Amino acid sequence: MADRLFIDPTTFAHNFATAATEAGIDTKQVTQEAKKYLLSYLTAYYLVNDFNQIEKQNFQAPESTVNFKDMSFEQLLDRVSKLNKY
Repeated sequence: MADRLFIDPTTFAHNFATAATEAGIDTKQVTQEAKKYLLSYLTAYYLVNDFNQIEKQNFQAPESTVNFKDMSFEQLLDRVSKLNKY
């Protein structure tokens, strides 16, 4: 498993409070909206982390990997199908 994620509570709270004020969130909805904000934050964080790992795998290939220009058509199709994750 990847390194644990630590969210600085002060920074998160400040950013949420700013966003809540700008959006005019009703005080009765603050807890629910904070949960949505955290869910959005974590979803974006892990999505970007997954994307970065895939990019790293595809563009920092081991030296034993065949270059695109040297691939057969079948090898190229296989490589492109692995790149098309999103």
